[in-house]
Amino acid sequence: MHQILSRRAPRREMLVAAAATALSIALTSCSGPSAAPASGSDAKPVKGGTLSMVIPADEGCVDPQQNLGRTQLAIGRSVVDSLLFQMPGRDTFQPWLAKSWTVSPDGTKYVFTLRDGVTFSDGSAFTANTVKANFDNVMKLGAKARLASTYLAGYQGTTVTDKLTATVSFDKPNAAFLPSVSTTSLGMLSDASAALSQQQRCQKGVVGTGPYKMTKYEQNQGQTLVRRDGYRWAPAALHQGDGYLDKIDVKVVPENGVRTGSVVSGQSDVMMEVQKSDLKALEGAGVPIEVRANPGLPQQYFVNTKNPVLGDVAVRRALLIGINRKQLVDSTLTKYQKVATGALSSTTPGYIELSAGLGYDLSAAKALLDKAGWKLGKDGIRVKDGKRLKFSVLYGSQLYGFLVPLMELTQQQLKELGMELTLRPLPDADANAAWIKGDYDLRISGLTRSDPDALRTGLSGLSPQLDKLLTQQIATTDAKKRMAVVADAQRMVIDQALSIPINELSLPLARQSKVHGVTFTGDSLLLLAQLWKNA
Repeated sequence: MHQILSRRAPRREMLVAAAATALSIALTSCSGPSAAPASGSDAKPVKGGTLSMVIPADEGCVDPQQNLGRTQLAIGRSVVDSLLFQMPGRDTFQPWLAKSWTVSPDGTKYVFTLRDGVTFSDGSAFTANTVKANFDNVMKLGAKARLASTYLAGYQGTTVTDKLTATVSFDKPNAAFLPSVSTTSLGMLSDASAALSQQQRCQKGVVGTGPYKMTKYEQNQGQTLVRRDGYRWAPAALHQGDGYLDKIDVKVVPENGVRTGSVVSGQSDVMMEVQKSDLKALEGAGVPIEVRANPGLPQQYFVNTKNPVLGDVAVRRALLIGINRKQLVDSTLTKYQKVATGALSSTTPGYIELSAGLGYDLSAAKALLDKAGWKLGKDGIRVKDGKRLKFSVLYGSQLYGFLVPLMELTQQQLKELGMELTLRPLPDADANAAWIKGDYDLRISGLTRSDPDALRTGLSGLSPQLDKLLTQQIATTDAKKRMAVVADAQRMVIDQALSIPINELSLPLARQSKVHGVTFTGDSLLLLAQLWKNA
């Protein structure tokens, strides 16, 4: 049985907690449960052993500040620590690398007092200069650090007062900064790692303060993590001291059936990203499945509104209500996936339900296109002013290849509307580069983040009106007022069809019964340092 460190707080509690976060008070450690033995047993955790993990793909990069995928971020989480630890389901935080912090009344300055005695796995010290080096270099990476750089919106710099005090300044309030510094994307790298080039960080790997260190990486083959000794600064909610496992061997196995077979046969201990086709064999063999729904943006078709066809709001609205989400989810995804009901996933603070705007209505979708002047051609594809109603969906062939059945079913659904959808697979690195350059029509993905600022991270640049709201919400330090702006932004996303939500994202994992301690962070990352296994 997996353990979630805290139950989800009621909406009122979340708003109160968020208000406390934003005000200029010194936030101290919040109490929280410690990691407990998994599977509901009284078994005492066992130290030692090697964990074998199989994953479908890597990103060609092992720098957490550049990674996008959930599996690689989970691996990175065991190597790098963050300034704060966010309690799952709540806007409350525990000290981690920072032992305390304050926020200025206007929300533009964050002062972090760091733990003394923290070291990186190479023996170098963690100091206020490290914080500055990390944030400065994230900004230099820019779009290469796609998530991390957006978390530092308005960053003016970091001032080092002394060895253990760093003040991070913004040109306007950044109400989402505390959740941001709890993410793996803003995890702390050693000064030497932060100074490496973008490509060196990807290929060579990075050094962190976490309970494990990466000793080997072979692109598209795997990586090896080894426990470091002397780890003494875990947040209070987690296991204190060194990691339990001696070593974690991660192997890239693209074929679903091979990954599944390796777990069923006992060759592998953990399988990440279980798909629908895997469930029958896994469940038949009695292999436990673990899952936690991800907060943030649902899995969706991200829309490039600069595309001449998708710039037509009538086309986007027809697309929004012309796909049958339930059929897509039931036919191609696991039973652990939930049909999207809004612009945010339901586990995200500030979420509002907008399912009425996402209902499947083929007749209404056709009427929208008719009224907008898109006429059916002889081949069944609509045409307007000589342009075919045609667009493609970009995806990384390794990370998102499992979604091909969903995209092909979407093709069939849209053909009934007179829309022609083509699939555009690229190698993962090339797909990310195309996305960054804006070279796409639709793009399939999700975005996990335990703060509604995920809207700004994922949907900026689609509409001046939406951008105004997204900028306003991050600059609003009053929690109640901020959530009101967030609600308006969500309504605009659906009303203007600025994204096409499909399902709430969750990535089930399978584990051997001898593996215990499965624990997830607030943004649904598996914590490898909590795992232990029977001999």
